[in-house]
Amino acid sequence: MRLVNTLLSEHELKKEDIEVICNIFKKQYDENIEVNSYKYDDRKYYETDFDIIDVEFLKENIYIEIDKLIKIHEKIIQLVNQNVEIIVANDDTDTEIQIFEKNCNDISGFGLFITSRKILELEPYYTSDICNAYLNFENVSFGVMFEWC
Repeated sequence: MRLVNTLLSEHELKKEDIEVICNIFKKQYDENIEVNSYKYDDRKYYETDFDIIDVEFLKENIYIEIDKLIKIHEKIIQLVNQNVEIIVANDDTDTEIQIFEKNCNDISGFGLFITSRKILELEPYYTSDICNAYLNFENVSFGVMFEWC
């Protein structure tokens, strides 16, 4: 699976920040990390993707992996000198970004969304003084097959 970690920011991330963020991922993952940055004319946010290539999560450890991702992004939020919103999903985040651009509180269908804001309509999976993380396996599986009763 390609695990896409999209950082949305109102200003372009500095090259130095991107390198530090990439190194944070490399300390936690042996898989290759691809970095791509985008700014589309019709969109408000700059997008910087940190893709973890061929990572696999198992049903037995998915919550440990999600918690690890949250801790990584918590470090990133502290590092970057601007507000960032983070969307994590398998393979692509473009649909989520389009929804987010229309309404930054409409994240209920996102796999993992991490922000320093509090979204009043939703209960966070994780909360700290640094961030709130919202988790939803309904639309994003992170490559794990769940058996729902």
